[in-house]
Amino acid sequence: MAKITIFGLAGTGTTSAGKMLAEKLGYQFVSSGNMFRDMANENGMTLNEFEEATNKDSKYDDALDQKIKEFGEKNDNFIIESRLAWHFIPDSIKVKLTCDFDERIRRVSEREKIPSEVAKEHNEFRDKKIAERYEKYYGIKDFNDDKFDLVIDTTKTSIQDVTLKTEEYLRGKK
Repeated sequence: MAKITIFGLAGTGTTSAGKMLAEKLGYQFVSSGNMFRDMANENGMTLNEFEEATNKDSKYDDALDQKIKEFGEKNDNFIIESRLAWHFIPDSIKVKLTCDFDERIRRVSEREKIPSEVAKEHNEFRDKKIAERYEKYYGIKDFNDDKFDLVIDTTKTSIQDVTLKTEEYLRGKK
């Protein structure tokens, strides 16, 4: 039985890897991005409007954080893809996915069907805002590898190989 949290910035493959791993293990997959989108809808905002609102008012972050904490306390055998679940579910196996910035931009551009320059500007802005918000609200100044149990660079690693490496790590934990 395991609680697995997967962290990574946009374009590192957290959602794809999380879904594939959950399917292979028979675990529930949860995406904080989907939780975030649901909260935007519940508040009658577009995703961009909601993202702006979270930069101005911590109540939205607090509500999402609480949902993640409660989920982690009440459930087992799940994989949650989130930038902060590793922080809020301390008894989880914490996986960090990294990726070269240019490759992240290529992936986001392809996924969102936007020009790479737009993806680059958006990712730079988003990464900066995330870092500022997490330091302000949580005192988290970095996402150093030592905060995680397993770190995988996905720049040249397929999602299948990310899944295999994670499974190997989990087998070693038993």
